Amino acid sequence: MGAALALIALVACGGAEETQPDAGLRPVEAAPVEPTVEAASDEPPAGIDHTVGEGETLWDIARAYGVGVEAIMAANRLRDRDVRRLRRGMVLRIPGASAPVVVETAEQRAAAAAAPLPEIEGAAWHRIAEGETLWDVATLYEVSAAAILERNELDDDAVRLLRPGQPIQVPGITSRDVERAAERAAREAPSRREPRGFRHTVQRGETIWSLAGSFGVSVAEIMAANRLSPDEASSLREGATLYVPGVERDTQGRMRRVLSGAQQRALAAARRLGMGSHQAGSALLHGRVQPTWLREASRGFGRDRLPGSLRWPVANGWFVRGYGSGEGGYHLATDIMGEIGWNVRASAPGVVGYAGDEIPGYGNTVLIVHPGGWVTMYAHNSVNFVVAGERVPAGAIIAEVGSTGISRGPHVHFELIFQGQNCDPAALWRPGIRHRNGSLTPMDPLTWNDVRQRPSGIRCHARMRHPRSRWVIHEEL
Repeated sequence: MGAALALIALVACGGAEETQPDAGLRPVEAAPVEPTVEAASDEPPAGIDHTVGEGETLWDIARAYGVGVEAIMAANRLRDRDVRRLRRGMVLRIPGASAPVVVETAEQRAAAAAAPLPEIEGAAWHRIAEGETLWDVATLYEVSAAAILERNELDDDAVRLLRPGQPIQVPGITSRDVERAAERAAREAPSRREPRGFRHTVQRGETIWSLAGSFGVSVAEIMAANRLSPDEASSLREGATLYVPGVERDTQGRMRRVLSGAQQRALAAARRLGMGSHQAGSALLHGRVQPTWLREASRGFGRDRLPGSLRWPVANGWFVRGYGSGEGGYHLATDIMGEIGWNVRASAPGVVGYAGDEIPGYGNTVLIVHPGGWVTMYAHNSVNFVVAGERVPAGAIIAEVGSTGISRGPHVHFELIFQGQNCDPAALWRPGIRHRNGSLTPMDPLTWNDVRQRPSGIRCHARMRHPRSRWVIHEEL
């Protein structure tokens, strides 16, 4: 009964993605099924041949080519015992590869890790430890993940290519900060000095998104730790073993990502203000912003001043469905599709009012309260990186593109909510509405700064019933 109500609720608001997108736009795709191999075919799989060098392991080769170990094993019909018998001169087919690469062995990586690094200004070097993730590094030095990505000129895809021993620049810290962090780690109990993470056996029905959400770890991190390609990540096999990085056992015995001190303080402040609960999430979904929440969001900004415009929340994501689409125009949101592991960023500055998975059908959801009373919603995330009470600037990484809840492919369901109505953000997007080919829809850009004066070119309507539904989502909550 509960599942049925959740489905009805999502049909009412458009989160179920049941109608076709506008003509000419790419639809949200169904999750791919696990591919099968034609046993009778003698044709080698697409890719190139690699000759095993001295000291190379299958994991070294997979790492170098960015291909999953299981994919190489399948392409070469290798069994587990064959993996241990690799020898110099063997030829392996590397599926999906288009050019040979130099394979770096564990010994060579160790030698590179010992080499001195050049002096840099405004930042310090940090080497990725075994089981450590980008978000662990951000938490360790209390620097945003977005700032680290920008300093190292890394895009969202590069996150899943980070490897143990790899040096990265952390902005705003000194080499002494790195030394202090190492000293703190050395003083901790031996169990805390072990790599964060554990091995998990995939159960029936589990997906890469459900695992990320369960453990609070990004899909990109799981892919990096297990050298999974996007296709492999989308079709996990029951019984497969995955390493889940960046987690520790919490006070209740669950394996979860440990919150930073700043996040724990933000959560405590949110509880005092009444933010973060299921009830708060429902209120924000309908644009009901408590005066205390508005004061918190508008601090240093002005209560009657809105942010003016919105940043496109997925850097390379593309538009698939817009405001007023669907049967009867009930879909008062923008759907933005992205690849597995891409980041979701805050469209404007504000304070996180809700981050959780309790709103039926939407999966992992973040709701941000902005100065002046705007509320933005980001739904179907694989994992939320922020907690209620956190203050975020425009462009802050808040979540990861996912397919949780009632969803048919990795995308972000975005809503702009103001004073009880959903508003069309089309003219507010900067730099514009992005499409699959990278082009931007030319818009007559508008700025909405004054809470008392909405530009005439921005439509706003109350959340609508689906034409074939009896309910408006959360009408009675």
